[in-house]
Amino acid sequence: MLGGLTPEAWDGLAGPHFYSTSAWLRFCAAEYGGRSDAVVRDGAAVPYTELTGPPMLPLYRWTEQLKARGLPAPPPEGLLVGPREGYQTHFLGAPEAVPGLVEELRGRAAGRPCVAMYLPPSELESVRRAGVTAPAVVMDADAWIAVDDWPGYLSKRKRYRVRAGRRAFEEAGYTIKHVPLAECVDLLAVPASKTLAKYGVDSEPEEERGALRGHARNMGEAARVAICSRDGGDPVGFCLYYVGTDTIFLRWAGFDYDRLADADEYGNVVLVSQLDLAAELGLRWVHAGLKSSAAKALYGATLRPVWLADLSADSVLEDATDQVRRHNADVCRELREDPRTAGALDPETWRSIDEQTG
Repeated sequence: MLGGLTPEAWDGLAGPHFYSTSAWLRFCAAEYGGRSDAVVRDGAAVPYTELTGPPMLPLYRWTEQLKARGLPAPPPEGLLVGPREGYQTHFLGAPEAVPGLVEELRGRAAGRPCVAMYLPPSELESVRRAGVTAPAVVMDADAWIAVDDWPGYLSKRKRYRVRAGRRAFEEAGYTIKHVPLAECVDLLAVPASKTLAKYGVDSEPEEERGALRGHARNMGEAARVAICSRDGGDPVGFCLYYVGTDTIFLRWAGFDYDRLADADEYGNVVLVSQLDLAAELGLRWVHAGLKSSAAKALYGATLRPVWLADLSADSVLEDATDQVRRHNADVCRELREDPRTAGALDPETWRSIDEQTG
């Protein structure tokens, strides 16, 4: 799974990229099965998975994701480059070795699709320099919140909102406790299931209990949760997170909406409590990930694009440059025209879209 490297050597290459660590890759392999491997070459590495059909997580089904955006799509069988969960793919180690990694990935794909999903901007530049010419597709906006001087760097209006939310949360009688996930798995299944139901995903508590147990079983003490309770009762909400070298990575949130008091529970449990913890630990960032960009921007998130890059030598996207550029421009325009997210876009990382569209 690690291309012949020891976990220690692999993690030396992974550095601060939590979703590329040996522990997270073992978690993905245990949860999703299938054949996982890695290309290791010239002081660099990248993991991949052999897909014989669509992956379990819908956001990683490149065929469906591209078609939903009105773009041509390769078939679902091939190499998924990067981890199978986490929505962060990195080429590890020496940047100058990326061309060799891409060449070997294409060789192992043997004519099948070879697709990297959720590449941060820096990684996209690396694959472009490696000779990948198919136009890259913006998948979503990725939220990062700087810890230093938070909330001091927020606008006056946003600082007021944070303070008001804290006050309402405390007056409602809520408390937050940080504990290992293994201590409270059974208490979190209902909030997890109800949040999925809110977003249209049909799921039973027992199914989510199994998924939570997978995190606890495979990640051990690294899997931690902020659990929110009221008046000493069972948790009404939680946020599962992992502490990296300089970042807290938010992984999963759930709420029992029927028991909430409308006291900014999401903001306090998912964002404020993690920013407080990150400050205590001396960390630099809270990675808040995809979706709910407007809510995260209110708490100071910077939004950066994450990309799909088809590394295949004969990508079906090669002849769809204009379509891809229009899609990318539409994503950027929608964020800029929304007053909640307009000021949150990191200009440097969205600049390439402006350059493409003039």
